Amino acid sequence: MLTIQQLFQDHFESFEQRHGLSRDMRWAASCLRDCRTPALGSHRIYCPHGHESRLAYNSCRHRVCPKCSTVSRELWLDGWRSRLLNCPHFHVVFTTPPDLLPWWRYNRRRFADALFAAASGALMKLLGDEKYLGARPGLLAALHTWSQSLAAHVHLHVLVTAGGYAPTAGVARWHPAKKDCLLPRKVLMMVFRGRLRAELLAALQRGELTVPPDTSAARLRGLLNRLGRSIWNVKILERYEHGVGVATYLARYLKGGPISNRRLLKFQRDGVRFRCRARSDDTRDGPRGNARTTRTTHLATDEFLLRLLQHVPPRGMRVVRGYGLYAGGQRALLNEARQLLGQVALPAAPPKSPSWQSLCERAGGSGWGRCQTCGTTLLVDYQDASSRAPPGCSRGKTDRLLSC
Repeated sequence: MLTIQQLFQDHFESFEQRHGLSRDMRWAASCLRDCRTPALGSHRIYCPHGHESRLAYNSCRHRVCPKCSTVSRELWLDGWRSRLLNCPHFHVVFTTPPDLLPWWRYNRRRFADALFAAASGALMKLLGDEKYLGARPGLLAALHTWSQSLAAHVHLHVLVTAGGYAPTAGVARWHPAKKDCLLPRKVLMMVFRGRLRAELLAALQRGELTVPPDTSAARLRGLLNRLGRSIWNVKILERYEHGVGVATYLARYLKGGPISNRRLLKFQRDGVRFRCRARSDDTRDGPRGNARTTRTTHLATDEFLLRLLQHVPPRGMRVVRGYGLYAGGQRALLNEARQLLGQVALPAAPPKSPSWQSLCERAGGSGWGRCQTCGTTLLVDYQDASSRAPPGCSRGKTDRLLSC
């Protein structure tokens, strides 16, 4: 199978000399290049009864690595499966205008904060209005920055409960969504547009934005004024009976980077050929999107690597954020809403994470974590202390070194 790792191993050294890369890009490239190689050290996987023993190299555990993302993706999804409310959900997509892409490239962290604040603020304001819902919903927002061809396409997917929690006459009640469309799309677009413009203008006024070399602060103000009179791309997809389907869709893109190894078709002397999904005009974004056709795209090797690395988030930046009932500090309100919907309350302490063996089996790796002779769960013993450990890994936590 062709792999992203093979590309980095063959071309990154010369590619790095020709292009200026950020520290985050170089770190991500080194992780993808060295994942499960001797450079990251090794560990021993063995049966406690002595039936089998083998050496395996450590995973890099970087969030854009397509090779070792299965366990982290399943852990994220497992946590949100337990938190989601047992009610219908809507899937809303907020897309930023292409004219703002230069500002995104030079201000990823601050731009992302503004985008999350504008989208969540617009939804919380409108759904808190008695005209539309009059209650506090749960929002789970996930940032995506790429298209199928790896071009920059900054947009936010938001999972929204079709209802909300609100006390009425001193009694807590669950308010179901009044309409099948959740909110008027044009109204939501206008509020989101106004809030994002205000967030960016305020950040510019405070000196928090880096001005791209080929433009100026005055041009950004003029651009935002012009964009304030245009139609922005905001989609409200139809109701889903439960949020797990959309969360599963989001999980595929939150861990593993913008392209999987399965989409690679051929490495050629003049570039990389890979498979893309082309959508017709009436195709919807999201897990139910249909009318999709497949096409082949060819990029020069340097262009392919540049496009891939531009989607590496700055280290420490949160690309998934919860708001309303799904916010981190709202456990008490979330438990009250769960009780109203007939669900048990979340435990005070988070449950113990499933083992990597069970996660691998759940993801389709039947028998990966068990002895082929006796069926006993395989154990992991960290061995090689001379090579650098995977990012974010302590040498005492040996059970997390192996991932599917």
